[in-house]
Amino acid sequence: MFQYHPERIIIDKAVAAEPLTEQICGRFPDVPKQLVDNFAWHQDETGTDPLRNPLTQGKKTLHLKYFKGTSIKACPGFSNDLVCCNYFTLDLIENCPFECSYCILQAFLNKPVITVHANLEEILEQVRQRTAAQPDTLFRIGTGEHSDSLALDHILGIKSHVIRFFAKLPNALLELKTKSSNVDHLLELPHGGKTVISWSINPKAIVEKEEHKTARLNERLEAARKVSDAGYKVAFHFDPLIHYPDWEKGYQELVEQILDAVPSDRIAWVSLGSLRYISSLKSVVDERFPNSRVFLGEFVTGEDGKMRYLKKIRQRLFRNVQQKITQLAPQIPTYLCMENSSVWKNTMPHQPQTAIDVESQIAGSLQQRFPIEV
Repeated sequence: MFQYHPERIIIDKAVAAEPLTEQICGRFPDVPKQLVDNFAWHQDETGTDPLRNPLTQGKKTLHLKYFKGTSIKACPGFSNDLVCCNYFTLDLIENCPFECSYCILQAFLNKPVITVHANLEEILEQVRQRTAAQPDTLFRIGTGEHSDSLALDHILGIKSHVIRFFAKLPNALLELKTKSSNVDHLLELPHGGKTVISWSINPKAIVEKEEHKTARLNERLEAARKVSDAGYKVAFHFDPLIHYPDWEKGYQELVEQILDAVPSDRIAWVSLGSLRYISSLKSVVDERFPNSRVFLGEFVTGEDGKMRYLKKIRQRLFRNVQQKITQLAPQIPTYLCMENSSVWKNTMPHQPQTAIDVESQIAGSLQQRFPIEV
């Protein structure tokens, strides 16, 4: 896995005195820094406009920004047409140093740089207020929506503050979703059982061909073992499941590899999601990753407007993984990500009709299996 080092740091004046800004700048004493009132992306003299330059070059700029607006939000996958899981996202970083060929951020984000929201105390105060307003709700809150949660954290040191913060919240779980192996700096933290560290996972063949710059599969599994031994709950996301020539064997072996690395009684949940993408992504991938094979096959437009495998293919993918988990570790709660009730049918051991149903199933399992930690 490669090591990130920015070529310059842009700092909003509004966050110049923030503790996180001072911390991050201290990690890169040799990197040029520029203080700005408002960074105008399309007038940037260095030419990092994403319309004119490769995204890879843009990621070499680190922007420390003042975040305005609501930081904790309902997962953008939520839809009345899909059965979701009542997940919440927390905006801390935008963009990712990894280069997964299928990554939606390539077509979704309009800024090529890596942006850190440096007014961290204000952001976390919003979380405190939101969770306190619903004391009987268990909030599952993840930071991996617009970036990999841990790809840069061993350098930036953001999540140690967030983990300590969540350790004191009575009704929230923090999820840090990653494809990295950067966990050593987290092992001694007082997490209080309130942080789940999760991995987006695929068979070795997919990791090697499509998930560039990420930790290799064995490195991710070793990292999962480390955090489990340190008392963290872990989770795994088979997402995106990819229909490739040896997919049945590949994903069944992957379930076995996970359970060989981590005790099943430390796995909080497993999600399953098939490859899906907005139509504008394909042309970006064709240009940036001409050797990628992820878009081979027949895709159709789903209820949410995203391109997906045919329903029968998605159901076969899901059943293959689900049946192996049921065989080896039936106590682990599983759920589908961004699918409707008809896909759940004849695929999963339970058929929830609403997001509340999925949330209740996950929360009930957590409270039963981890009564002291939840």
